[in-house]
Amino acid sequence: MKLSRNRQSWMRAVLVLLACLAFGSIYPLPAQVGRPSTRQPAGRAQSPPPGPVILKMRVEGGYVTADLRNVPLQRALDELAARTGIVFELGMQDAATASVSLYRVELREAIERIASDHDCIYYYGRDAEGQERLEFVRVFSRARNVQQPSLLYIGTGVITKTGDDSIDTPEQALKVLSGGGDVEARQKAVEVLAASKTDISAQALAAAAQDPAPEVRAAAIEGLAALGERSAIPIVVKALKDQHPGVRHSAITAVALLGDSRELQYLRPMQDDPDASVAAAAEMAIRRLSTPRP
Repeated sequence: MKLSRNRQSWMRAVLVLLACLAFGSIYPLPAQVGRPSTRQPAGRAQSPPPGPVILKMRVEGGYVTADLRNVPLQRALDELAARTGIVFELGMQDAATASVSLYRVELREAIERIASDHDCIYYYGRDAEGQERLEFVRVFSRARNVQQPSLLYIGTGVITKTGDDSIDTPEQALKVLSGGGDVEARQKAVEVLAASKTDISAQALAAAAQDPAPEVRAAAIEGLAALGERSAIPIVVKALKDQHPGVRHSAITAVALLGDSRELQYLRPMQDDPDASVAAAAEMAIRRLSTPRP
């Protein structure tokens, strides 16, 4: 009888073991329990694939308009130094790159967005007229345990590049757009037309929204928003599908300014845009249009 009990206990143990094995095959335990995660850390995007270097920049009235793609940070700051007279201090071994689209962004914010993975310290002085101006910026990497490199000073302290265009009237602006001037001139022409706020300006801006250059398209969309004409909504909504993230960002801003809750259907898919800044702009625009206005 004792042997029979032992045999029964042994049989029960075997059955329990078989049940556990069967349960595990159907409902496997999480593979990551007790192991370090292999997922990409939150907030860190994968490095973009290599591509052509694009560097376009204009500084006017303390605002920066630029399109940077895969530009070495040293080169981007050198261009900004030539157009602003600011001197930058940067590690000589810093191999960071900048990829960002800016449209009339205040100077300090533009520097922070161009050197997005770096910390900056700003030093101000006085110009000949006694006005405060940014003169010197220290830019250093946020990476830890980095050996202190030799320092590189970028800029001469004076402006050596200007984007001055003799476009002061709507008539001159229309002539530039119809004559196919260079990108900077067309962009300046769009800004002049947006400021003039006429019916002819609205028509010209609508046409400029199809310009081959993304900088001009973005400026045209911003200009249409500045005119405050809801009739421009179809043009702006179409720009939400533009291939360039800077244009999509401008279109989202324009929809938020010109539209209402009826345009939420166009903004919701933009929350999944591959460009993080575009997706963030879409979320802000959705909150704006979802809030009842007085």
